[in-house]
Amino acid sequence: MGFPLIVRVSPPADNTKAPQMTLHGVIASHNWLDIRMRVIGYAPILSDQSWRSSKLKLGDAVYAVIHHFQLHPPSISQVVDENLSRLQQTLSGTSNNNATNRSNPPSTTSSSNNTHNKSNGVNVQAQVIDKKEAACKVDEEELSSLIPRVPSNFPEIEELSLSELNDFVNNKATLDKFINKISVVDALKELKESIEMSNVDTATANLALEEKVESTCMEVETLKQDLKSNVEKYRELDARRAAMTRPPEIHEAVRELTSAKKKALNESDEFADDWVESGGSDVSAFVKKFMDTRVLHHTRAAKAERLKMSM
Repeated sequence: MGFPLIVRVSPPADNTKAPQMTLHGVIASHNWLDIRMRVIGYAPILSDQSWRSSKLKLGDAVYAVIHHFQLHPPSISQVVDENLSRLQQTLSGTSNNNATNRSNPPSTTSSSNNTHNKSNGVNVQAQVIDKKEAACKVDEEELSSLIPRVPSNFPEIEELSLSELNDFVNNKATLDKFINKISVVDALKELKESIEMSNVDTATANLALEEKVESTCMEVETLKQDLKSNVEKYRELDARRAAMTRPPEIHEAVRELTSAKKKALNESDEFADDWVESGGSDVSAFVKKFMDTRVLHHTRAAKAERLKMSM
């Protein structure tokens, strides 16, 4: 029975965005993992553009990552998830029972959510979850959790004789050589190298985007200036619109209506005088035009009177 691991997948709401995959519940070192145990070595999920270009389905991408970890297992320095630890103990116990009792084969269960795959001594469990991305900042508590705990005992030392212990005390080179053989020390070195590589990769990625970021900043600044100019122009036009559409003062409206009614009265009188002097013959046309002008006169007079009463 191999060592069970959990790959946690966070699919984005937008299918055009790259999913995130994380090795859950352990502290490990691998060239595909960063300090947060996030998968950074699988090219199709490195960026949204890479994901769109790959045209992969999420299931195919998850399978590819799981298959890689099966063929190239990560170096596990510590299990930090209690459920995963219990699962490992359960599987380990099942493996021991099978070794002593071949007549009772283990039962096999399948689930639509969790699938166990065995290859090269590694079991990988894929879980797809829907949650927001973790914050980019690594606080002290999280950093401490990434570093393996100090062992409560050292079996390697307990098995040594007194003369060997004295040799360690008196010979620093021998002590250093012995320490470098301890598995926890190797795990810490691998973790240190993984962090350094992750920092280098992050810095390289940032430098690669430097020119694009600068050009984007310049474009944003230009758009900002254009926006400022357009806002000022909008405010000027809006002020003009407000002045043009603002209702007039009552006394101003009364004054204009009074002037307009007099104009309509004069026009009707002039039209009547001209018709009489010219000896007009079309009475119907005269009456219609004359009455229209007089109605306009009385309408304006009525409006002016009503406005005066409201003052």
